[in-house]
Amino acid sequence: MPLTPTQQSILDFSNLADSKRWATRNELLIEMEALHSGIDTASQEGIVLCFALAKVYDDLNEIDKCFAMLAQGNEQHKKGKTDTIDDARTTISTVRQIFSAEPIEPQQASSEYQPIFIVGMPRSGTSLVEQILASHADVYGGGELKLMGQWCFGYVKHFRNRAEIELKDNLAGLQDHYLKGLKALTTKSYVTDKMPVNFLWLGFILSAFPEAKIIHTMRSPMATCWSIYKSPFAGSSNGYSCSQEEVAEFYNLYVDLMDFWRSKFPGKIYDLHYERLTTNQDEETRKLLSYCGLDWDPACLEFHKNKRKVETMSWAQVQRPMYQGSSEAWKRFEKYLAPMKSILNEQNEQ
Repeated sequence: MPLTPTQQSILDFSNLADSKRWATRNELLIEMEALHSGIDTASQEGIVLCFALAKVYDDLNEIDKCFAMLAQGNEQHKKGKTDTIDDARTTISTVRQIFSAEPIEPQQASSEYQPIFIVGMPRSGTSLVEQILASHADVYGGGELKLMGQWCFGYVKHFRNRAEIELKDNLAGLQDHYLKGLKALTTKSYVTDKMPVNFLWLGFILSAFPEAKIIHTMRSPMATCWSIYKSPFAGSSNGYSCSQEEVAEFYNLYVDLMDFWRSKFPGKIYDLHYERLTTNQDEETRKLLSYCGLDWDPACLEFHKNKRKVETMSWAQVQRPMYQGSSEAWKRFEKYLAPMKSILNEQNEQ
């Protein structure tokens, strides 16, 4: 079904807002502001317009207007979400139950592929890390593959219904499911999977693929949560992202689960700090390639020249050379972020 002129206008404005940095007000912005004053903000185009205007106001340092648009956009966006913070609590609780029992004998390593899983919170630098690795001649950048989540969500659901189901009897099925998916993508041995929330499934991953490389991207808690709050995730998932309190709680759940995985699989997770990567690009890139078992490739330092299609909200950022300072951006909005900051601080004080 073709877009209406209004819908097309909003889509064009949204794409333009994301692809450039706005330095001054112009006629297009004035036109969009007028359109916003009469639009149904609960409609899909209304939500898109709210987040696009917020991005422009952020660029123009119009802090109050930016946050007002984000609050309005998130309030409406949340109504279309069916994946809630309660679902996250339940899933994580079940996963911990599965892996709190006796250690599980891992599958035999696959000889065909060297999977590289890039995990962490959304907006923590996973797209940047994958773009660096995908610039290596020997690596295929798989993007956000749904293969692991498809299988693991199904297993967790069955486990909740019948706790006697044995993971050890099903790992071969997981391995087969995942490898079939990779074979449909590439013949290269090294394949990245940068689905951030695969952090939920690290126990499954390391049991089915003991040879897997796990790269865990870490970023400042406030920077991460603020970036999530101002990002309009598509579809019905990531419902927590529309609330300051819930995004902070989800972050805390993630931190606890990562600590759990480190205790269960010591030495199997490579922590890569986003801020260190942006300030020490050469050194951190060399360490990253070494961990993955890859020879040095200077193209990894010029990842922004890689023309592969990036289908995440970070598509514009990975087309730029490495830059610094984004993790400090939340501080300009600090007066509005007390609910988020309070919950994150509570976790840190425990």
